[in-house]
Amino acid sequence: MRVLITGASGFVGQAMARALRAAGHEVRGLTRDPTCALAPDVERMLGSIGDPTAIARAAAGCDAVVHAAGITSPRAPERVLRWVHVAGTENVLRAARYAGVRRVVHISCADVTLSRDDRMHWDELRVLPENPLGSFATSKLMADEIALSASDEGLEVTALRPALVWGPGDVQGLAQLQGELKRAGVILYDQGRNVLGTTHIDNLSQAALKALSAANAPGHAYYITDGEFLEARELYTRLLEALALPAKFDQRSLSKALLTARLAHKLGLKRALSEAQILRRAKSALFDLSSASRDLGYTPLLDLTTQLQGLADWVRAQGGLDAVAARVRPEPTPSDVDAQVMLAGGD
Repeated sequence: MRVLITGASGFVGQAMARALRAAGHEVRGLTRDPTCALAPDVERMLGSIGDPTAIARAAAGCDAVVHAAGITSPRAPERVLRWVHVAGTENVLRAARYAGVRRVVHISCADVTLSRDDRMHWDELRVLPENPLGSFATSKLMADEIALSASDEGLEVTALRPALVWGPGDVQGLAQLQGELKRAGVILYDQGRNVLGTTHIDNLSQAALKALSAANAPGHAYYITDGEFLEARELYTRLLEALALPAKFDQRSLSKALLTARLAHKLGLKRALSEAQILRRAKSALFDLSSASRDLGYTPLLDLTTQLQGLADWVRAQGGLDAVAARVRPEPTPSDVDAQVMLAGGD
């Protein structure tokens, strides 16, 4: 099988490419930067997800597309999020159909149901009565809906909804961890007793591979998470221990944090934590894997201890946490989006 990956230079995209190559598939990677690193043996295709012509050119002769391009920062402006997640997904689907691609695996996220309440034992049939919290989650939900509604006999589309994605290569997440440690410590709300949903990158890659060929997957979304679910305090304690870092925590009251966030929003303070960012860390999220198990044959790989050791080994190989954090790439700005819009022929 020949597979095109969008966002091929990112954390998820590179992991997908390695998994596909290991499984014997040919891989093309779509990227805007001719100099950025790609996984080994990946054919580089230059282009932006803002340019349907470039995507169609890259997808020509491919059997499938893994759409992994996206914004990772919830602080990104709404225009950027909507252009990349919503318009970008529309462009990928149109280009894939034009190029004769058979199947698309759309990498979404569990934030599409982010709310003020705990999401315990949620499955794919549970939906919110309103938009999820924050522009990031709303843009991802819109992209989900576009992707799944496009699925038909000519173009089969599956959406995967991982929880907090982590593992070797997670520069953005480790940079956030480092930033919190350099301030007051890893932020926990109300003692960190909430259950955090996580998805190791190897688990997400495995699920994507299975979704490329699973007969019952098209037209459906699937939560993909790790097999172990821990309270936030225990998870971060074990993570810090694996990285040989002190268990330093910034204990906060959830009710006070939310009041502060709402006030900051009214005052227009851009750098303050938003309500969505706070609740993403503070609320429990435990997702039912029955559908992924039944339709995809998905089973989480390895145990948490082994996965944490693998992450620690990778961080040490990069030169430590500071060296990893220094590799964070800037997110697209509204000016970058405007340039892409112009190249694509305007809004």
